[in-house]
Amino acid sequence: MSPSSASRLLLVRHGQTASNVAQTLGAAHDDPLDALGQRQARAVATWLTGLNLPAPRVYASRYLRAGQTAGAIGEALGQPVTLLDGLHEIEVGPGWSGRPYAHLRTHAHELELPGGAFGFPGGETLDAVATRFLAALEQPLTQPGTTPIVVSHGGALTAVLARLLDLAPRAVWDDPRYAHANTAVTELERGASGWQVRRLAEHPHLAALAVE
Repeated sequence: MSPSSASRLLLVRHGQTASNVAQTLGAAHDDPLDALGQRQARAVATWLTGLNLPAPRVYASRYLRAGQTAGAIGEALGQPVTLLDGLHEIEVGPGWSGRPYAHLRTHAHELELPGGAFGFPGGETLDAVATRFLAALEQPLTQPGTTPIVVSHGGALTAVLARLLDLAPRAVWDDPRYAHANTAVTELERGASGWQVRRLAEHPHLAALAVE
């Protein structure tokens, strides 16, 4: 690990939206948090504050739902939110837009593309998403002593985790451990051998919301 690099990285999925409830792909880019999503955002913000992270910095996709979630986190931590191009959700293409989430698993064979790539015909591959995602984080990850908190989207997080952990995208896609519920958090730590998982898609802050 370079002494000029951030050693910890937190990845957060945005809070719930109407499209999440409907379980359909291809949500509008400005799909806002619903009432529960707003409570989820405040809950994860409070939980992250309790971690006492050193020099937290908050980044988000430009999509509204991510920005709203990051806004709650930034407010709780007393930090501004920086919106970055490249952190947005995977583009599913016209052939998958409007299809149910369930097809992501039951029809995953349709995502096996010619040449061995894995992704959406007419949309993006997971490798392409990981490349643009990490390009967006190039500067945040080179700031020593800071802890980047990155608010993004379920599919995009799957793609970037496959790259950071040096795993096959299809294997990560098929493994339910990597599926992020709304406002679930993954924490990675960087060592000499690369990034390692400290917590994976955890959401202890949602337990209280379930009994409201």
